[in-house]
Amino acid sequence: MAKDFEKLINKLNASDTIIKKIQCLNADPDVISFINSHPNFLNAANNSIEDEYVLKILMTINQAENIFYNIENVPNYHILLKEFCKTLTDIDNFYSAIGGIIGYHNAFLNLLQEPSKNENIKYYETTYFDLTNCNHDVEELINVGLDNLNKFAFIFPMGGAGDRLKLFDPVTKHPLPVAKLDFQGHTLLEILIRDLRALEYLYWKTYNIEITVPIVIMTSDEKDNHKHIISILEEKDWFDRDKNSFCFIKQISAPVIAENGNWTLQAPLKLALKPSGHGVLWHLMSKKKIFDFLESRGKEKAIVRQINNPIAGTDYLILAFMGIGIKNNKAFGFASCPRISGYKEGLVALKEKSAKNGFYYNISNIEYTEFKKFGLDETDNSNYFSNTNILFADLKEVKKASILDPFPGLTINLKNKVFSKTKDGGIVEINAGRLESMMQSIADSIQDCKEEKIDKKNIKDLKTFVSLSPRKKTISTTKNAYKEGSELFETPVKCYYDYLNNYHDLLKNFCKVDIPPICELKDFLIKGPSFYCSLNPMMGPLYSIISKKIIGGKITYGSELDLEIAEVLIENIYLDGSLIIETKLTKNTAKDIYNTSSCTLSNVTIKNLGLDKQSNNNNFQNKLKRKEYFKIILGENSHFYANNIEFLNTNEIIVPSFHKMFILKSNEKVIYKVEKI
Repeated sequence: MAKDFEKLINKLNASDTIIKKIQCLNADPDVISFINSHPNFLNAANNSIEDEYVLKILMTINQAENIFYNIENVPNYHILLKEFCKTLTDIDNFYSAIGGIIGYHNAFLNLLQEPSKNENIKYYETTYFDLTNCNHDVEELINVGLDNLNKFAFIFPMGGAGDRLKLFDPVTKHPLPVAKLDFQGHTLLEILIRDLRALEYLYWKTYNIEITVPIVIMTSDEKDNHKHIISILEEKDWFDRDKNSFCFIKQISAPVIAENGNWTLQAPLKLALKPSGHGVLWHLMSKKKIFDFLESRGKEKAIVRQINNPIAGTDYLILAFMGIGIKNNKAFGFASCPRISGYKEGLVALKEKSAKNGFYYNISNIEYTEFKKFGLDETDNSNYFSNTNILFADLKEVKKASILDPFPGLTINLKNKVFSKTKDGGIVEINAGRLESMMQSIADSIQDCKEEKIDKKNIKDLKTFVSLSPRKKTISTTKNAYKEGSELFETPVKCYYDYLNNYHDLLKNFCKVDIPPICELKDFLIKGPSFYCSLNPMMGPLYSIISKKIIGGKITYGSELDLEIAEVLIENIYLDGSLIIETKLTKNTAKDIYNTSSCTLSNVTIKNLGLDKQSNNNNFQNKLKRKEYFKIILGENSHFYANNIEFLNTNEIIVPSFHKMFILKSNEKVIYKVEKI
């Protein structure tokens, strides 16, 4: 007969001191059995009363025999045991809302069972706010989003393990967290901040008001994740942002449990631990007073972006998504896109829960690991939309919801492999995992109650909402390391291919540039891109703005356009080779908040050998070897202007800070002039 852990948890919760809690545990048959079998265990360990409590918790969940087997032969086990108990105490305290260690263990065991469908809950396809085309309504949402940017915080969960990326330091060979992945010459962390700075810059350009949006970063100790993220920020001087505008919360690492119910170890008296899932975000924000901090700064809403989706800042998605939430007074929202049949992606759906007093509704997320539980086909859910983990949150609403459900969307994914002893003494490899919580599942605690069933085609009055955007501008993740001949889905290489597809759309259809067609993916892997492009998001990020900065012209096959600048006008250019424009896009003095360096190239021809196609270029990291190039380097608040000029071979032009340079052609003469501003 299965043990009634809920009853035990209730008894412990009713005990108001740790001594009474221990007395409660002392009456447990499994505690009695272990102590009778190991009468000297607690005395030999010389434990504090807090240590005794967590050790007896392990006994009551039948893990002591497994974990402490042959402990007396472990060198310095007394010291190791003290640290072990400290880890247990941290876990017990963190999960206290669900019963501590016992509640964690019980929830895991319950999820191991064959799921039973709740007949009171049904899921339906959902209507959505359509962001697929930038029409008049979407333009209005973009304006609403931008106008209210000063009310927002941005939240970046970065605590995941990222094991599938197989990312290692090239020198030390130590594993690295996802945030350190180099993509297009920037860490994934830097890409998120560059996208946010682009929105702040656009706000400044539009309203002449400088704002710094607070950033909440959730880290973990996995692979020294927290230390690496801090080091990136320090090396980049906090990206010219107020250091106090960053808030950090660290998610706890949770015990890994095997499918046979046993807790696993990575070494004697050292638990195997993995990050507890991004769903602990809201609980940590409440516990660490982050909600209060943001409220004190006048922040009412938040956008959540995950570290492994670099393209989410493309064009107008974020601003229009924000606009929906603000204009319609929403509490929580999902930015979604069409699904790809057969891929393991969560989906969003309308959730209906029947109760005595009526029906409860909200937009909800279903993880791909739980499709079977809810009667969904595991391979074809094309009528539903993908959950991209780009989220809108009203801070007051999610704070209230986090009290109702501190660990939303609890699930297990048995994707780890561990070794276990069999009854006859053999060793077998079995599946294992940890209890994970899903941040998007907080929506299940933000519900609308209706007396009668609602019309499924008209649900836009709910507190929760979903938007639909083109997939290529919404999600392309960097979760898996690419191996030649293996699946490309969710790899940095595929993400880079999607990046170039977006640039092609921008340059051809918005900027009206004559540009080579995007090659097929198989040719891209063999031959490389048909063109190379990298634009700083501060050029837009809206395509409608960038299309006023790059106008017409032609880019030949294999050419490179690399623009690390915000203010540029490139009109009717002919590019055959490499063009690079660089300036430091940093905050400036009080006179000029941003570096407003600019470059104008009108009717300019650029011809050079460009990239070395025979070299082993790392395209997705933008580590490219060039034979020749044309580069313009602009100092602080400097300006370069060229008209009707042909630049051949390698040229490197440096414009000093607070100077302007002209290169013009008049009466067949080239005029070169530099002036101090």
